[in-house]
Amino acid sequence: MRTTQQLAFLAVLAVMASLTGLTQAETVVLTPVADNTLIEDPLGAWSLGAAQQFYAGRVGKNGGSTLRRAVVRFDVAAAIPAGSTITSATLLMNLSATQTGTFSVGLYLCLASWGEGTSTGFGGGGAPSATNDATWIHRFYPGTPWATPGGSFSATASATKSVGGVGFYTWGPTTEMTANVQAWRASPSTNFGWVVRGNEVTLQSVKRFDSRESPANRPQLTITFTPPSVLVGDLDGGGSVNAGDLGILLAKWGTSDAAADIDDDGVVGASDLAALVANWT
Repeated sequence: MRTTQQLAFLAVLAVMASLTGLTQAETVVLTPVADNTLIEDPLGAWSLGAAQQFYAGRVGKNGGSTLRRAVVRFDVAAAIPAGSTITSATLLMNLSATQTGTFSVGLYLCLASWGEGTSTGFGGGGAPSATNDATWIHRFYPGTPWATPGGSFSATASATKSVGGVGFYTWGPTTEMTANVQAWRASPSTNFGWVVRGNEVTLQSVKRFDSRESPANRPQLTITFTPPSVLVGDLDGGGSVNAGDLGILLAKWGTSDAAADIDDDGVVGASDLAALVANWT
């Protein structure tokens, strides 16, 4: 025969076992809140803030043999609870047009804020820059420049992908991408997204990707994360388990109140009390 104390102890263990795994990995899929193309030009006169595509790589002689770089940003903080741990991040983009050749396209952590104006066009040549557009020269057209023409970004790619023909391509998961997203969640004011760079040596290496304005094939950032652990028994949300929480539980004793039913068995009772006491602080 088990003693009363042994039975109580086993009850606590059963409750704690049932609560194991309450904090489980979750996944969200985000589309960009902003994107743009930086078109190499000494005056920053051209941009593609509202276009359905953005570009990365070098164009041919007919386009002046100039470079294209894209910028893309996602609102991580709006979708993921503060205190979460990011475990994986991947970026899916649709390559909708390409010159001949397979080239590496990289994601580089952007180091400064930038804008998206109303400029739009149907090719990589761009349209006249509009107010707040990111350009080759400007973070926000016409008055706020990049520290260096072509954008401010990390020297090392967070992820690279070999890109050839038209189709969908996925970057990551990599340790660097995961760290980037974790930093954006921890400090949203430093979330400037990524700079997308293609082959910047070979003529006609430019790749065209669908942007957030694309009706069907927007970029998608898939993030897997673990939400912050919930302190079992903290019924009043005070960050500890104490007499205040005990008072709430006792006031709901025998009811089906979901807020006080710690083990979700449909009734507030002895097993909920055991769980609360086990986490007393």
